[in-house]
Amino acid sequence: MKILAFGEVLLRFTVPDHLLLEQSDLVQLSTVGTGVNLLGSLAHFGYQTVLMTKLPANPLGRRVAADLRRLGISDQFVGYSGGHLGSFFVELGHGSRPERVTYQDRLASSFCAADATTYDFETALEGVNYVHICGIALSLTDQTRNAVYTLAKLAHAKGIQVCFDFNFRMSLNTGNSHRAMKQRYEQILPYADVVFGSKRDLVELLDYPDRSDEECYAQFTADYHVTTFAGTRRTNDNQRKYFQGFMMHAGKLFQSHPREIRILDRIGSGDAFASGVITGLIEKWPIDKTLDFAVANSVLTQATLNDTPLFTQQDVFDYLASNGQNELIR
Repeated sequence: MKILAFGEVLLRFTVPDHLLLEQSDLVQLSTVGTGVNLLGSLAHFGYQTVLMTKLPANPLGRRVAADLRRLGISDQFVGYSGGHLGSFFVELGHGSRPERVTYQDRLASSFCAADATTYDFETALEGVNYVHICGIALSLTDQTRNAVYTLAKLAHAKGIQVCFDFNFRMSLNTGNSHRAMKQRYEQILPYADVVFGSKRDLVELLDYPDRSDEECYAQFTADYHVTTFAGTRRTNDNQRKYFQGFMMHAGKLFQSHPREIRILDRIGSGDAFASGVITGLIEKWPIDKTLDFAVANSVLTQATLNDTPLFTQQDVFDYLASNGQNELIR
């Protein structure tokens, strides 16, 4: 089973020891991004993964490519151009203080500057079973938008399963009108088979009526002929936090059991959930099993520092078997 992801790679600088950025002269460097996180997780689950992106044509780009290979991700379709990579700083939350992310300029990156014509999508799709596209590309540049539209149309025409993640970020769209963003998402959704998102995406971005979850999801999947719509929600009960997944499939809404979470680092939690769902689809598991697996992978990831999930299928099943009371990951 082979999964291709298309998207940007970012450098993450994490401030250590729960310090604020102003308090520390040191940071921890890691290679991340939606595609990196998702594929890294799927590689640990035993699947063949490949990332298509652009990296700087300098030692930084080569270092990042080495990080991809270390995660088990093929860099066969990584191109090199330009000299800049987007980055962000993370200050970990603690107690009542939330986690804070500060982005550097990502729009000047090699990925954001690369035109669709510089990618060999035809060759990259050979032997691929699933393609994953992150919606953030719709918020970046004309070049990234044209590239994802081209890839989605081609993959769809070839009968390859297209997974699309809304990943809509208001912080990336302060200069874009609601109408423009809605049109961009409406343009790609007809080519998607599996979509990750939330009710908020449907109501606030696509202007769906604010009805019950099941009615809203049923209308969306019917409108765009989406086979699976999945996402997560967070709830609180006194001092405890819970994480839950849902999936709309074949006209029926399924919901997982809420699992208590103790958050060390919540970045990448959605990517961990998505990789779990894709695993269930690949393995043709029952939906309840798929949701439990996806939620557990995300819960484990949120209890781990950094974006990319590094757990095997057996790690996740051990967690589920012990109901989250594992004392040792083998």
